[in-house]
Amino acid sequence: MKIKRLLDYLFPPRCVFCSRVISPGKTVCGACEKEVVPVHWKQRMILPETGKTFLCTAPYSYDGKVRKAILNFKFRGKKKYGEFFSDRMLENIRRNVPDPSFSAVTCVPISRERQKKRGYNQSELLARRIAARAGLPYRPLLEKRVDNPEQHRLRRGERAQNVRGVYNARDPGAIRGGTVLLVDDIVTTGATLSECAGVLYRCGAKKVVCAVVAKVTTQSY
Repeated sequence: MKIKRLLDYLFPPRCVFCSRVISPGKTVCGACEKEVVPVHWKQRMILPETGKTFLCTAPYSYDGKVRKAILNFKFRGKKKYGEFFSDRMLENIRRNVPDPSFSAVTCVPISRERQKKRGYNQSELLARRIAARAGLPYRPLLEKRVDNPEQHRLRRGERAQNVRGVYNARDPGAIRGGTVLLVDDIVTTGATLSECAGVLYRCGAKKVVCAVVAKVTTQSY
């Protein structure tokens, strides 16, 4: 306990959204708690090739302080932010998914090259935390076989083509008959999640639900 108090003194916790020093045990300052209000977004998406659908949920909209915090989490080494975001995601899943009984939690994979450069896959951090908090197994069900251009660098119309055929199942037998929670950081057009959900369904998944931190709106794109 003394060591923890010393660490809190030397490295005081800071607000995820504005970096203000906050009290130990807190993750968001009072001002940001009032300003950054969850939107609890959800949308059912359709895979045109098969007609299968999957529900996608997000606690936040990708703009303002949320956008800044996600960029810090994803590109600037703020891995601890994943704990806050994953907890909000789990709350949102329980709010928006009628029967949240999953056989496994998995994530959208990134290429080995990109993971080596960044040091971690932010979506895996989110998925592992959600799985641990929900008492569910985390399984790396998918792999990325092509190091394609990053989606955020492309126009909306180019995104579906950019991810086509990029993902494979690592172990189809582990997917067959299961209800899978697929985790990513943000959703814009839904191209990446649709491609991954398609792979899971082709391997026999009974149901796929997707959870992200934030939904990119037309204004924030």
